[in-house]
Amino acid sequence: MRYVFALLFFLFPINLLSEIEETLIVTESNWFFLPSIDEIKQEEIEFYNPHHFKELLNLSSGVWISRGSGQESLISLRSPVLTGAGACGSFQILEDGIPIRPAGFCNVNNLFEVAGNLASEIEVVKGPSSSMFGGNALHGVINVKSINTVGNSNLNFQVDKNDSIRSKFIYKRIKNTAVGFDFAKDKGFRNRSGFDQQKFVIKNSKDIEDWSLQTLISFTNLNQETAGYINSYLYPTRIDNINPEAYRDAKSLRIKTEISKTLEKYNVHFIPYLRFSSMEFIQHYLPGKPIEKNGQKSTGLKFKLSELEINDNLFEIGSQIEIAFVNLDQFQPDTLNSPNAFNNAVRPQGYHYDFEVVTSFLAGFISHEYEFKNKYNFFSNLRLEYLNYNYDNLMSDGRLKDDGTSCARGGCFYSRPADSELSFMDYSYRLGLSKFTNIGKVFIQFSKGHRPPQINELFRLQKSQVLADLDSEKIDSIEIALENNGNDFFNKLVFYYSKKKNYIFKDSDSNMVLGGKSRHKGIELKGAKILNNYFSIKYALNLAGHYYDFINQDIGVVSGNEIDTSPNIFGSIFINFNAFNKLNFELEQEFMDQYFTEPSNTYVYKGHNLTNLRSSYELSDDINLNLSILNLFDKEYAERADYSSFTGERFFPGIPLKWRLGINYKFN
Repeated sequence: MRYVFALLFFLFPINLLSEIEETLIVTESNWFFLPSIDEIKQEEIEFYNPHHFKELLNLSSGVWISRGSGQESLISLRSPVLTGAGACGSFQILEDGIPIRPAGFCNVNNLFEVAGNLASEIEVVKGPSSSMFGGNALHGVINVKSINTVGNSNLNFQVDKNDSIRSKFIYKRIKNTAVGFDFAKDKGFRNRSGFDQQKFVIKNSKDIEDWSLQTLISFTNLNQETAGYINSYLYPTRIDNINPEAYRDAKSLRIKTEISKTLEKYNVHFIPYLRFSSMEFIQHYLPGKPIEKNGQKSTGLKFKLSELEINDNLFEIGSQIEIAFVNLDQFQPDTLNSPNAFNNAVRPQGYHYDFEVVTSFLAGFISHEYEFKNKYNFFSNLRLEYLNYNYDNLMSDGRLKDDGTSCARGGCFYSRPADSELSFMDYSYRLGLSKFTNIGKVFIQFSKGHRPPQINELFRLQKSQVLADLDSEKIDSIEIALENNGNDFFNKLVFYYSKKKNYIFKDSDSNMVLGGKSRHKGIELKGAKILNNYFSIKYALNLAGHYYDFINQDIGVVSGNEIDTSPNIFGSIFINFNAFNKLNFELEQEFMDQYFTEPSNTYVYKGHNLTNLRSSYELSDDINLNLSILNLFDKEYAERADYSSFTGERFFPGIPLKWRLGINYKFN
């Protein structure tokens, strides 16, 4: 499969070297590295009407959203699929440019906390972006742009093969206001799995004298019956759920107002925001199946001056300050009675962790752009950040039971650090140059990113570790790219190479340690071509390599080995047929190469090819019917494959053939 895909990779950019007229290129501010940004437009969001972010982000090259159970997901964004306590700290999830979680307290499944189906656009920024967005943008950013207040209202209703239903309602008949609801009741294809999910947004715009105010309220609620790993993705095992007791209940609420004013020489923006989230779930993958409860309350203010011009130099200057109150506890309701006497002794019934952390965050940033007369454009960003953790352990310190007594066999498995205060100071930058040529716009960029240790890495320790002596992860990257646009085509081709150090990982003694290194390189291609009045094609392709750059034989890491769960080749090709602007068919061919499932590169998942069919038909200007069939040929595959020394090979099975039938009604 990989050879066929590699051939497609180099055959599809058939217009990449075509000469184009300069006027066909859209010139805009280079606050972003344009070739490394993919924009998913509102029309695409409405057409796909995805049940999971994976379906939508297949449109972006270099991105793989690994679908878990229900609404769970793991992210690969110019990286392996990262797991573990701090994995989510490598990706920044934004809503209108504001992080949905406070610095240092990410959620590995945090995509279900944003209303993607109600968005006006989704931006995917690939590669180190800490200089623009902050520390968690180590490998990239997903920015969900909120609902538009202008345009048509609409009502959407959908049913599917699993007797699941979904409804979306967007109402825009109130002046300068949009209200959106997204409700889903999904039974799941695995036994005793599924979820109920509700998302609500309201956005209002108004002017007060010379000031513009735009307020957004966003709420999400998820009640999920979770299905875990199983030992085969083949039928009938793929529909099994060996963890029928597992669940996840999560809520989030965010409120923000952007206050802006246009002055003669620059624009002023103030963005105060409030965020709340809470979650409870069973850690069914651990002995004793403890229940975790966590939550955060946070508030902040972002300030910036934009479009500030000084001697033909364009600047953006700003700062951000926030404070967060984080709480977490882990409780094992029953005495463990397993065949493993050691586990029974060191994993006692009762509380394992109960702590609070107050975080304080301060950042300052500046962006600069200058266009030379010879069509060269220089752009840069610099960001400084300070993050402080004030940790308060609400239980006894060390490896004791919650009543203060000792565990047999040398102490309890879970270790609680003493009260402490830690702080991290980091900087990140970006320097780049672009130039118009007769084949398109050429870019080169150098960037440095970082991410501070997360709360779960610092304060949820195990075994004999009483202090996690960690520092921020760092990454350095170089990118070279070409953007090529014409009347009936566009292409973006990006080459990148990155090196990451201070990689945080868990060693064979379950200690959180510092010192890992890795290398990342790849080629990304995204483009589209109109073939004739009926047919068009688009593609989002990735060819990459992610490698360990250090040795730790205890956990099977050898320098030069591929990092587990990092396929070399993946992507999608989409063929569209449109007739009379009423009937639209899209055939998606999704490719996933083989990949190793553990660090020693011994176990392999063989990869898969999937075919998805989507269609829509306009009955009238107001009414649209749509039919989608995912996994058209009912392939047996794994959404994600993994290997554990305790359980052996394990899988999240992929969905069987699934049809969805919907109707959409637009009204003014």
